[in-house]
Amino acid sequence: MTPVKSGDITSCSSCPCGQAAGVRFGGRCPLVDRKRRPDETLYLEGDTVSSVWFVKRGTVVLSRAGEDGVEHPHAVRGPGTFVGLEALVRPTYADTARTTEPTVLCGISRASVDTWFGPRGTPARMALEVTLTTTSTAPPRAAAADGTSVQRVARWLLSHHDDDHHVPRAVMASLLGMVPETLSRALARLGRDGAIRVARKHVTIEDRAALAAYAR
Repeated sequence: MTPVKSGDITSCSSCPCGQAAGVRFGGRCPLVDRKRRPDETLYLEGDTVSSVWFVKRGTVVLSRAGEDGVEHPHAVRGPGTFVGLEALVRPTYADTARTTEPTVLCGISRASVDTWFGPRGTPARMALEVTLTTTSTAPPRAAAADGTSVQRVARWLLSHHDDDHHVPRAVMASLLGMVPETLSRALARLGRDGAIRVARKHVTIEDRAALAAYAR
């Protein structure tokens, strides 16, 4: 698999799942690579759980219906993270998961991941299940409103995965708790000062030090 940007997990030997499966020593990883197109739905909130995915390349946005019945994005998952892991502790998915760019996911069935993670009742398994139960049932945390819009956008860009962000503007605005127009103005300000480069579908960090100065 050819690398396309920094931060990608591009081979089984460098992937945490492959390392855990002992691929380097002849073992076989139970997760299987699957390529996904942009804006592809992996599952919907409330669907019966069937699989768990490990993000190897790309971006997945998690959304959940609010009290108004409208789906609201609340989290972004990039390379090196699991999606749908709540399948271990509940019969349905807690969120809706969609890709935002060409994405490679390593998938494993619900039954297989249960076996791979080892028997129930061990301290490690118990701690994992308690954590998953807590995070999957807790309501999404509201976006922090501290700082100016430029500060908040700069902090978000610095804290998410890599230097090339493919999260749609409407999703990013929702995650930051601001309207799209406010986000556009903040991005334009950071772009004028050379901290980022703004394209139609993605934002690239050009000067991480300058962006960090705005974040402060």
